[in-house]
Amino acid sequence: MNDLLRQIQKVSKTLPHAQRLVSEYVLINYSEIPFLTITNMAQEIGVSDTTIIKFCSILGYDSFSGFKKKFVQHVKTELAIYNNFESRIGNMNDKDTLDQILENDNLNIKTTLTRLINKQNLEPFLDMLDSASNIYICGMRSSSILMDFLTQSLRVQGYSVIPFISNGHFIDQLCQAKPTDLFISFAFSRYTAKSVKALEFISKKKIPCVAFTDSTLSPTYGLADLSFICETQSFSYQASYVGVLSLLNAIITKTSLRNKNKASQSLKELEDALEHFDMFTQHNE
Repeated sequence: MNDLLRQIQKVSKTLPHAQRLVSEYVLINYSEIPFLTITNMAQEIGVSDTTIIKFCSILGYDSFSGFKKKFVQHVKTELAIYNNFESRIGNMNDKDTLDQILENDNLNIKTTLTRLINKQNLEPFLDMLDSASNIYICGMRSSSILMDFLTQSLRVQGYSVIPFISNGHFIDQLCQAKPTDLFISFAFSRYTAKSVKALEFISKKKIPCVAFTDSTLSPTYGLADLSFICETQSFSYQASYVGVLSLLNAIITKTSLRNKNKASQSLKELEDALEHFDMFTQHNE
């Protein structure tokens, strides 16, 4: 990978303007290339597909696919979880660990909640929630925690919510979704193939889609009707989802304010059911 990046740096100054834009983009964002199609990448840079193909040819590749494979291999090795962990933990300094995590997570929350795209998409997303017949939510691996949290929070307010379980019935569930429904995807780097394929499948069926992800370069970003970009910087091998959870808290608060009577009635029914099943321990006075 380093040899290829040095080659790109070497030829960059001799390239026409459009191809130089491609080289600059690759040098900065090379870890995202495995998740992009040639069209995604061209749109992101502001050039044509042909320009990227010519750029790959100059570097000795017959096609964009061949060029992309080099970066796919890089992700599988250099960006593997254990290597990523060593890189991140190396950024820790001598300050107290709790202080550093507090500083980092505060930044994740602030960046996520103040990001313009998230502010602009909040009210339209609430409209989509209220108009959906059923709300399907998908999240794989660590994102399943976010899926479960949003599923439970919306369900107790009276929304019809269906979480996707990653088993043999996953595809059956996808086929049941209708254009009157809403599909919500949680996908963060390293993006799981099943999450991306699920969103591709749903978007082709013209079902409204919303993506929670970490970058405009995410493969789910261009597939969704609305996207929320959440900061997940971390010193650990595990991404920090405090920004996402804070955003979800804001969404849950807004839905309950929008639908006070519905939420109140659903919560009362839930409380009665929990009491019926003796769900919680009784504390003696």
